[in-house]
Parts: sequence; structure tokens; C-alpha cells
Amino acid sequence: MAEELFVIKLKRHFFFHLNFVWEKEYKTRRFYWGLRPVIGLKEVLKYTKKGIALDIGAGEGRNSIFLAKNGFEVEAMDKIKAGLEKCKKLAKKYNLPIKTKVIDIKNFDFKKNRYTLILGIGVFDFLRFSEFKKIIKKIYRSLTKNGIFYLIVFSIRDPAFKRYKEKNLATKEKNTFYLPKIKMYRHFFSKKELLNLLGNFQVIKIREEKIKDVHDFPHYHSLIRVIARKK
Repeated sequence: MAEELFVIKLKRHFFFHLNFVWEKEYKTRRFYWGLRPVIGLKEVLKYTKKGIALDIGAGEGRNSIFLAKNGFEVEAMDKIKAGLEKCKKLAKKYNLPIKTKVIDIKNFDFKKNRYTLILGIGVFDFLRFSEFKKIIKKIYRSLTKNGIFYLIVFSIRDPAFKRYKEKNLATKEKNTFYLPKIKMYRHFFSKKELLNLLGNFQVIKIREEKIKDVHDFPHYHSLIRVIARKK
């Protein structure tokens, strides 16, 4: 059930976030995502030492708050200010070491050998493949020795991949589509592709999961979760 709820929220995050509805959602008092960390994050703590963590696409900061409570100094970044404002308020309330930055990932300055942990949850799917390749290199350089990279992406087995192909939304970049309604790109990953991209990393775990989504009507999504260590 926890995994099902995660996928429901992750999918809704993608489309509402990109349509900037989250700016309105995040201004409400409630935390839309709740305060529980994303699936698998507790497991990630087994492989990483404490230090500075970077939460890419942090939203309202639920993962940042979890990491700060578990001994990390956290830098939370997102394009939407309203979500990060809620994160800042909670950090101040509980005296948590979290710094926030409103910025697009493509413009972020990845400092060399800075982070012991970097999260990328539901953000890389909306980049062109060529953009993601560049950012992966920056992430690798930005991790400390033995630093951990945790990411979750949609796979080419996801039903949306087939729908986009049928609608002729494909671009010249393999498995990348352009969505005119939201004026954004959407890339779907394969395990082989990710393993190639993460060739400089030690991949501790890579798992593709078909998970039931009960939002609107029962259907399924396919996700890939990866825990990788900088060699």
C-alpha cells in the first residue's frame, strides 16, 4: 500500500508541478505529500555516512526534513518557492540544518566533492536525455568519495511510454518525447541505459517495479529505483 500511494503522488507531482499548480498547492497550510520520506530512503541510510545532502526537486521538503533529523546538513533545491518556504518554516521550528535554494537544476552549481548523499526523485524524467547525461557527470563530481546517489525514474515499460509513441510525440533523442501541452520533455529509462550512464558508479541496487496506481481508476506504472555509490 505504501508503494501504491507513493506512485499515485509521484505521478500527480509530475504533471501538476510542471503546470505550476503546485505554486498554489504549496501555499496551503497542509503538506500535500505529508512528511513521510519517499520509498526506499530509509534503506539508503544504510549505505551512506552523515554529511551534506543535496535534495534535488525537494518540493515541500519531506525528504530533506527526514535527512536533517537523521544527522545530515541538507541543501534543498526546487523551482517552486512556495514549497521550499514550508520546508524553511519546519526547519526553523525544529532547529534543523536545512538550507533552501529556488533554482532550476540546469542552472545549479554542483560544487566538487561536496555531498555525501544526493537525491533525484521524480526530476530527471522531465529533462532531455542529453541534459540528463551532463547532469549525471556533475552529480558524480559533486559527491564525496563513497558518496551515494539515489534516484527514482519511470521506465520504458510504463504505459505512458507507449501512449506517447502512438501520439507521435517522439524526438530525435531516443525514448524522449516532447509534450506540447506542458511545453516540457519526458524521458523514459531502461535499466541498461541507466547502468551505462552510471558506469563510473558502483551500483549497489537497481530495481524495476510494476506498481499499482489506484488514482482515478486502477492501472499500473513501472519505476526504476537505483542506489549508486561513487567509486
